[in-house]
Amino acid sequence: MSNPPLPSSLRRFHLDFETTGLSPATAQVIEVALRGAARLDRLVSDAPPPSPEAFRVHGISPWLCQWQGRPSRTVLAELLTALGPGPLEIVAHNAPFERGFLEAWAQREDLRLPDILWTCTLEASRALMPKAPVNHQLGSLISSLGWRAEGLHRAGVDAELTIRLDEAQQAWRQVKTALGPNPGVVYLAGPLRGDGTPGAIAHNQASMGLLARWAQAVLPTATLVVPHLNFTFVDESGEQGLAVRSRVLRSCERLVARSDALVLCGQPTAGMEQERQVADFMKIPVFSVPGWDQPVAEPAESVIEAPWLAPIKGMGVGRPPVAAHSGL
Repeated sequence: MSNPPLPSSLRRFHLDFETTGLSPATAQVIEVALRGAARLDRLVSDAPPPSPEAFRVHGISPWLCQWQGRPSRTVLAELLTALGPGPLEIVAHNAPFERGFLEAWAQREDLRLPDILWTCTLEASRALMPKAPVNHQLGSLISSLGWRAEGLHRAGVDAELTIRLDEAQQAWRQVKTALGPNPGVVYLAGPLRGDGTPGAIAHNQASMGLLARWAQAVLPTATLVVPHLNFTFVDESGEQGLAVRSRVLRSCERLVARSDALVLCGQPTAGMEQERQVADFMKIPVFSVPGWDQPVAEPAESVIEAPWLAPIKGMGVGRPPVAAHSGL
């Protein structure tokens, strides 16, 4: 069944279902989360028990649904009220899954769906990065971007992460489209020093390593300049790091001036703003993409000592190193 013709400007939603199994012919929706133009979080009280495989994924028990949930028909009616009249757009990760369950649910309850344009972030990921170094499952993509994923596989968390992934894909799609098939030398800038502790710096270096892999998958022919990885020998921790920092930033500015594009990863720091000013002066295109999450406490050892980081450090990414780093 193809999507009906719809206008270009639509109310936009992000939807996630948790279900009792994989097939809408034999399983049902057990949890709903809707974000965007409206917000809804519901458990379904009269859904059948999840299969053992489904329960291992989301951990939603029949007891929880009976205690906190509402009847299936009531939840679907609330969802349709939140969506409102069509046409509208629904974004989901693996949208055919949500679409199949929504259509089966509406048919079972004899309720009419509005006209919906479905957008799939899974398909978008495959189109953006045909040779990505990770699979395109939501959890894998979230980890590749350095984002926290506590509560993954509950509908509310997955819907929120799908929003972030959708935004990241749009930002990187803009970079890919603007730079074309021969992007040249691309400088990746991001926060480095953080609060000045060795742990914060190590976390930012590891997270930039993840994002560099993402950038290389999006721009496979680009030469990446990634000072976070090239200059791990520079000690910027503690008070001593403040004295090093100003000299290092000058070297970063020279690297930016020799690049063909600047990509700012995350909220710009003072150092990243200096790099932007150099790019603007040199008329080098500047792009902004989402960055990584900072740790709540000490960064996890599994992140700092990620096994993929050693070969990346040895890649000699970009031009010959000058004693420099990117941002603060």
